[in-house]
Amino acid sequence: MNEGHKLAPWGWNEKWQEAWDDLALGEAFCPGRILSQREDVFHLATEQGPLLAQAAGVLFHRCSQEERPAVGDWVAVELSTDDGAAVTQVLPRRSRFLREAPGARGVAQIVATNVDTVLIVIPVADLNLNRLERFLVATCAGGAEPTVILSKGDLVDPDLVAPMADQVRALKEDLMVICSANPRDEAQKVRTQFAEVLESGVTYALVGSSGAGKSTLINALAGADLQQTGDVRETDGKGRHVTSFRELFALPHGALMMDTPGMREFALWSDAGGLEQVFGELERLAARCRFSDCAHDGEPGCAVAQAVSEGKLTVRRLENWRSLQAEMGENVARRTLAQGRRDRTDLRRKKKRDRRFSGR
Repeated sequence: MNEGHKLAPWGWNEKWQEAWDDLALGEAFCPGRILSQREDVFHLATEQGPLLAQAAGVLFHRCSQEERPAVGDWVAVELSTDDGAAVTQVLPRRSRFLREAPGARGVAQIVATNVDTVLIVIPVADLNLNRLERFLVATCAGGAEPTVILSKGDLVDPDLVAPMADQVRALKEDLMVICSANPRDEAQKVRTQFAEVLESGVTYALVGSSGAGKSTLINALAGADLQQTGDVRETDGKGRHVTSFRELFALPHGALMMDTPGMREFALWSDAGGLEQVFGELERLAARCRFSDCAHDGEPGCAVAQAVSEGKLTVRRLENWRSLQAEMGENVARRTLAQGRRDRTDLRRKKKRDRRFSGR
């Protein structure tokens, strides 16, 4: 990390400096990192200090939803505009965590960008392996490393936590799993536990379902009430959804932590190799099947079916693999339709402009 740079506490390093130099912008511009967004106003960390800026119109008119500035992005900020500072460009992202926008509209929604490690927070009492695999695929597809945090272990039988953690570790090779202490009652214990995991200058993002305990965890790590938290319902032990926007914080020991709103539904946006990373053993088994187009549904010489019969592969994992593959195919079809609608809209607008400028 470039220790002497004013933005080093926010993750600036030599690679970001190289990306900035490649833009070859003038003195009226400076780099900044988006820490939060309220409607169309960005809160940024810059060399000049905290700054508020709006996105230049070109970023909304010419960029798709997933290309527009988002929390975690490093951006170029023009300081001398009539309306104040303006975000004019987004530096190439190192990673991105995406999902399909709710409503299955074939549009991407950015959850986090430029994150090194995605911390997937799952309450032990609400552990759903299928849903967790979905989060793992999205993390790997976006270029970040996943870590699973099993939260609220104090709400279940202590003897159940370790076996459940073992189930989670089996989902992906070299997957780190943390069984978190209760952040609300044992904040110091949580800080000690995570001090061995979180690194200075590295960006992490907390993701998970609504009420999983993300905001409570970030408050414990910061030693301050950075985020509002909700009480746990006595009926089912689940927390209430509180966080409504993304925000990037600097923790006392130098790690950067992004809190994100809870997600009640989570549809995959892009595979990008995520399935192969999470379901590596299935991909290897499928390559050993007698037929290259094997559907793993009763064909002779099917290595996948043999692994299931020998107890080396669970039916649940096989079915979820198939389900996620099918979902990605459906997603591609929706994206194609959505892109066709956008292309037709752009064409109508272009024709309208052409008629106006030609005087007809």
